[in-house]
Amino acid sequence: MAVISRERRGVGAALLRLLFRWASLWFWLAVRLRLLLYRVGLLRSLGVNVPVICVGNLTTGGTGKTPAVAWVVKALQQMGQKPFILSRGYKSDSSGNDEMRVLEELCPGVPHIQNPDRVAGAEKAVHDGAQLIVLDDGFSHLRLKRDLDILLFDALNPFGFGRMLPRGLLREPLSSVRRAKFAIFSRAGVASEDRLRDLEDTIRCKGFVGGIAHAAHAPVRLVRINNGEEAPLEILQGAVVAPFCGIGNPRGFERTLEKLGAKLTSLGALHLDDHQDFGERVLKRQVIPFLRNSREGNATVAVCTQKDAVKFRGTDIEAEAGMPIYELQVEFRIIKNEEGLLQALKGALANTATRNDG
Repeated sequence: MAVISRERRGVGAALLRLLFRWASLWFWLAVRLRLLLYRVGLLRSLGVNVPVICVGNLTTGGTGKTPAVAWVVKALQQMGQKPFILSRGYKSDSSGNDEMRVLEELCPGVPHIQNPDRVAGAEKAVHDGAQLIVLDDGFSHLRLKRDLDILLFDALNPFGFGRMLPRGLLREPLSSVRRAKFAIFSRAGVASEDRLRDLEDTIRCKGFVGGIAHAAHAPVRLVRINNGEEAPLEILQGAVVAPFCGIGNPRGFERTLEKLGAKLTSLGALHLDDHQDFGERVLKRQVIPFLRNSREGNATVAVCTQKDAVKFRGTDIEAEAGMPIYELQVEFRIIKNEEGLLQALKGALANTATRNDG
């Protein structure tokens, strides 16, 4: 990330960016060819006999998609629906991956199927009784037809540095926004009105004609890792903290802590890879040393995200770190045009019902 964002300077970093730029050209060509094959019908999308609503993004992670999926699931439940969740299951084991465990906590009782082949996963969901599927991170998975595509953009880094993988974070050209019927700019609560207006104009210029909403990841509580006790957010006001996380956009997490009045030590925050497995090797060689060094730098409390916390619940990490560790739980809230998003969800359900009746 430091290389493609130009945070890392020097000849070596410049050569890597040049190499990435060359590789991204071939990736761009491959993606364009694939999109063309679907457009002309040489590759075909397959449907299932239930509505499919996709919550996805154009970049590789970092948009706050998991809590957005939970918001959509709960909104559909309030409409009287009983959705299934379908996801790829990236870096999952026999118990699922971190996103699955977070969604189990955010949406208890909602069936969740993980399968890299989303068509096979959707067919299994229907076989298991699904009457509605929420597709988690499937915008680029064109084999499965859907009734509504919702695209998420992180307002802090919406377009993946404006370049395709691996030079940037884009999975597809930005012009692919025209396939979506609704867009949400997440983390809008920490972006200016001018910036949000510019971001909206950018996707409109690329051909997007759907509705747009703004969302915030509002911190709601702190939960102690070792015993599940809740603490008020106010304990972070003026506190020196040691943040660590393995998420797509760690800067968004840090910005949230700063807005809560927390202070970082000179070590800053520990950034692990997105979906990082918190096995004994990572805990012993990275997390625990970072927390101990942060404690020596006057940190009194450590904070991670819920996505990180689900990976090491029940461990004795607090005792080894020598300080209390809290997970910061956030709530995905639509702060602009919630009604438009709800109408888009209802429209997808109505269109499917009309199609099936016909």
